[in-house]
Amino acid sequence: LIGLVYLTDELLADTTMLESFVRQGFAEEFGFLIDDSIINGNGVGMPLGILNANCLVSVAKETGQAAASIVAENIEKMYSRAFAGGISKSEWLINQDVWPQIYQLHHAVGTGGVSMFIPAGSISQTPFGTLMGRPIQPIEQCQTLGTKGDVILADLGQYVTADKNPMTSASSIHVKFLTDQLALRFVYRFDGQPIWSSALTPYKGTNTVSPFVTLNART
Repeated sequence: LIGLVYLTDELLADTTMLESFVRQGFAEEFGFLIDDSIINGNGVGMPLGILNANCLVSVAKETGQAAASIVAENIEKMYSRAFAGGISKSEWLINQDVWPQIYQLHHAVGTGGVSMFIPAGSISQTPFGTLMGRPIQPIEQCQTLGTKGDVILADLGQYVTADKNPMTSASSIHVKFLTDQLALRFVYRFDGQPIWSSALTPYKGTNTVSPFVTLNART
């Protein structure tokens, strides 16, 4: 990742903390882009994201399921396709558009039902809401409701990352010398991909399992 910004000498002289502010801004934006590449990266000049990995398991929608919806059967089938050895470390990654659907999830019991979702701080006694016992984390990098990747069950311990030193910076007065501007450049080397090369067929069973499970599009 490379970031570049130009600052006038006057601005630098008048605002003593500006360079630190700019550095912090680039660090936060780099973090956002890295998170996005871990979810959506195509692996070409960037990390290979979960949604483009060969090991991803995609669960089909239910017959007759409404567009842009999530039903209890979707969640149950996603959970059943998660690798059992990592389910205790898995979490649900969702787009915020998914929340209204999450709140409606329940198991029918007679004329009533039992909620599948447990809000944060209630009987879950956790800072996160839970679904099937696993925490829910809303992130901007998940796709919008109804699109493949709007909800992901992931064991991120099965995603390997590597970097080369912290974010580095360099400055130059020569790039924009005639307009009295300082060029600030920020560079961060980062890569990553899932450890698994493909989904696993269990010893007893035919449905493949994976540390990364998502739901196909509902259109």
